[in-house]
Amino acid sequence: MKQSGLSRRLAIEARRISSQHRQLDELYGLLLGALEHEPLAAVRRGFERFRDALEAHFAMEDDVHFPAFHGLRPELESRLTALIEEHKVMRKALDDVRTCLKSGDLETGAKFLDALVVRLARHEEIEEQLIGGLGKLPQD
Repeated sequence: MKQSGLSRRLAIEARRISSQHRQLDELYGLLLGALEHEPLAAVRRGFERFRDALEAHFAMEDDVHFPAFHGLRPELESRLTALIEEHKVMRKALDDVRTCLKSGDLETGAKFLDALVVRLARHEEIEEQLIGGLGKLPQD
């Protein structure tokens, strides 16, 4: 019985992560609209909202979710570590976009942002496949 409760909690956390991914997608959509139709100040505000949400999401995964998942499934250590390392790469990409936007270089900032979002989409897919399977732990 203990295992089924654990499986349920893992499934809830997997849904929470998936929900955060959808929220990030929505924020990116708003930012994209700002890039196409709004002045630089609005683009900067939209980017900061997206960046803050992504940073909070990464921190939750790095500090809470992934360590818990590792404790339950130590054999996933290398895959979880790879996801955490990719968070570092994406944080650097966020800094690059921010630098471009601060200097007013929307064109380069948009290119960096596009590359980041493509990487983020692949990353989210890997996370959801990996974490979604954690809720299906075998019964004792």
